[in-house]
Amino acid sequence: MTNKAFEVTQQVLDEVEECGALGMTMDQTAWSMGVNPSTLYKYKAQMGELNEAISRGRARGIRNMTGNLKDQADSGNTHATMFYLKNQSPTEWANDLQNVAKIQVNLSRISDSELLSELREDPALLKVVNPTE
Repeated sequence: MTNKAFEVTQQVLDEVEECGALGMTMDQTAWSMGVNPSTLYKYKAQMGELNEAISRGRARGIRNMTGNLKDQADSGNTHATMFYLKNQSPTEWANDLQNVAKIQVNLSRISDSELLSELREDPALLKVVNPTE
């Protein structure tokens, strides 16, 4: 597309939707179409069709990638499974690095009473140490 008169045609809508499916930003989409990003933003603000094409494309791209990720997890890819679970159910599957770091303290250097005090002061740490509570 040249930078003469920019007109939103079905070809433009299809290209914008495809760029959205690829995860491209608005700026990247505009430059790949040969227009200044400000031009695309202006038309996006004025035209519902352009907004819908962008939204459809982004949703299609996410659906495709989620499907690919799910297929990999289903086929036994451990990393894909972990990534999927951490994103679909973060409260149950996310690693709490702050608590892991606290647990990695050399416990032989503190007394039992100091450890008990630390656990009482930090419910999240207690949950990591004793997940049934």
